[in-house]
Amino acid sequence: MVKPAGVLLVFTMILLATSYTVWQPAWAQFDFDAFLGTSIPDGSIDGTIGTEWDDAGHYTSVAIDPSGTAEIWTKNDGTNVYIAVRFTADSNNPWVTLQLGADTCMDNSADAAVFGDDNLVAGGYSDAYFPTGSSAASDTTQNGVGAMFVDAGNVVTIELKKPLASGDTAGKDINWAPLSQNKMVIAWDSDGGGSSGGTANHRSGSTPTSRTIRINTVAVPEFTTWMLVAMLLIVTVLAVYLARTKMPKTRANQKL
Repeated sequence: MVKPAGVLLVFTMILLATSYTVWQPAWAQFDFDAFLGTSIPDGSIDGTIGTEWDDAGHYTSVAIDPSGTAEIWTKNDGTNVYIAVRFTADSNNPWVTLQLGADTCMDNSADAAVFGDDNLVAGGYSDAYFPTGSSAASDTTQNGVGAMFVDAGNVVTIELKKPLASGDTAGKDINWAPLSQNKMVIAWDSDGGGSSGGTANHRSGSTPTSRTIRINTVAVPEFTTWMLVAMLLIVTVLAVYLARTKMPKTRANQKL
């Protein structure tokens, strides 16, 4: 029969071990947490995911429009918000947009980060908006840094570094306040109108998925040193307790 102390030991080990994972409270009403992390230099915004994203919120199998799933990374450094997206397209010349503050695709009230649009910056990044609700136009003032890379397998990676508060109201840039939540629609296209070579149509009739990002003021929860020390201390105490409970009785105790 397993003693209560043994059950407690196992439970403690499991609880502390699972604290290593990035968590999101059950009550949270947002999709992506942009945790507070280190700044990424402009030169590292190059369309390649590296260690600079290790302190970001990381999400997998996120559905994007009009089809497919993506990996998403989000964080901020108190001055800029950072967003990275990686997914597989059906051509080597798609465009991708992060439509910020948007409920629908090409919402004319939305700010946008546009990547790979042949009509704006082919293969590159443009800080943009939707003046007519149908096509993107580059902002007069280009805020932020972005990059896009498509590999031989049509795996698309985009990285964006954008000021939390650029002050560019003409470009409809969002003021990302601490702990605020903003909407985002991720869409891509490969069948024309700034893209080519595929069949993905962002106007295919599917309802765009509007998601939310929260600008967090704390870092990603990690398995910190104090947690390790606490775990070792608890395990040691419980091990000693278990050992003592299994010690044979002395003769003095037996006579009593």
